Order: sequence, then C-alpha cells, then structure tokens
Amino acid sequence: MGYALVTGSSRGAGKTTAIQLAKDGYDVFICYKKEKGKAEEVVNEIKKLGRKAFIIQADLVNDADRKQMVDEVLKITNHLDILVNNAGFDYGYMIEDYKLSEIEYMININLIQKMMVTKYFLPLLKKSDNARIVNIASRMGKEKTIETIGAYGPAEAGVIKFTQCCALEFRKFKIRVNCVAPGLMRTDLTESILSDEDFKSAAKANPSGRVGKPQDVANVISFLVSEKGSYINGETIGVNGGSNLG
Repeated sequence: MGYALVTGSSRGAGKTTAIQLAKDGYDVFICYKKEKGKAEEVVNEIKKLGRKAFIIQADLVNDADRKQMVDEVLKITNHLDILVNNAGFDYGYMIEDYKLSEIEYMININLIQKMMVTKYFLPLLKKSDNARIVNIASRMGKEKTIETIGAYGPAEAGVIKFTQCCALEFRKFKIRVNCVAPGLMRTDLTESILSDEDFKSAAKANPSGRVGKPQDVANVISFLVSEKGSYINGETIGVNGGSNLG
C-alpha cells in the first residue's frame, strides 16, 4: 500500500502503531533514539507479517538528525504516504523545579521536533497520491490539567494547534492531518514511573474501568489513515476512556 514512518517506534504506542500499519499493508520506517536492539525487534515482527521494515537512528531534538532521517528514507523511496509524529517525553516536574534548559528540551522534543520533521518530510508527502499525517499529543494538551505538566501541557496544546494549521495549509496538497490525544497508557515507560497501585487507582477513576493500552492508540491511527477516516481532517481524537469527563 505504501510507506509509513513512525517516530519513537522502538517501544510503547509507537511500536504498536508501526506493527499495526504493517498489518494494514504498509512498509514501515522505525525511528529510534538509543535502543537499536528494540528497534530491530520491531523490524523482525513486521517482517513476519510479510512487510518490509527499516530502522533509522535519530535524536529528534537535533536538527541535523532530523534532516538525515529524510536522506535515509530517500535511499529506499522517493515518497512517503504516512507520517506519524509520535515521539515525546515528560519530566513530570513542578514548574518551580524546572531549569530553563529542561523547559526548552520539553518544548523541543514534544512540539518543535514534530513541526520540523513535518516540514522536512513534506516534499516526500507531496509526492504521495494520498498522504496522511497523524500527530500524537496528549489529553493534557486539551482541557484536562493536573500538577507537573507546566511544560508538557503547553507543548502538547501546541501540537493540537499545529495539527489544525497543517490541515489548513496542506489542503492544496490533498494531505490530511489529524491528531490523537491519549490518556494514561500502560507501557514499559509508564511502568518504570508508576506503581501497580497507581494504575489500579487510575483504572478505578476512569469511566471505562481501565487504563489505556498502546493498541487503543494504534487502532485510532489505523482508522484515521484509512479510507474510513477520509472525511476527518484537522481534528484531535481523545483516546482516554472518558478520563476527561471528571
């Protein structure tokens, strides 16, 4: 069906999304920062599905690395059909505890790199007959606010507005752009931060009675980039089990 690139796809929702897109018929570029072994595991899983997969190492806060990603893709194909801007990070600090350099890093890794990766891959997306972009934000970029998101929340809100701007500007290229805003998910990253009791408490408070799974996010992305989602553009879809209701 074409080529997809998913940033931050060596683990978590990025990994699950990459595998889901392979199931949907795409060859996938796996982008990772440090964990080459985990990225290779994703490649092997995709190859078992009968699709091709390629790994690209990049530190997405480094502009030279972002540009190099495009060069790596051009070694394989002259176009890109799907771009999923997934990579992100959160310190979880209170505002008064941040250093300026940490705030700058949070804005860069969660917002600026998504903007620049989109900009650099736009020429390849324009060569596709049916290009789609999905940006991953967070429910914390919408109406939900808690302590410790003083840098993360504003960056994620920026991703949502950036999505709207792209959808409007890229209409002349027939490129659809949408955003997914997940709530708490149980991944290897969140499990390294939260305890089982934390997850149980979050599940109890959630109207759906559980916390999210990476596949929940992958399913929505799969829908948005499919023909079934062809009339959805510039929107942000919450994947949170209803946790924004309370």
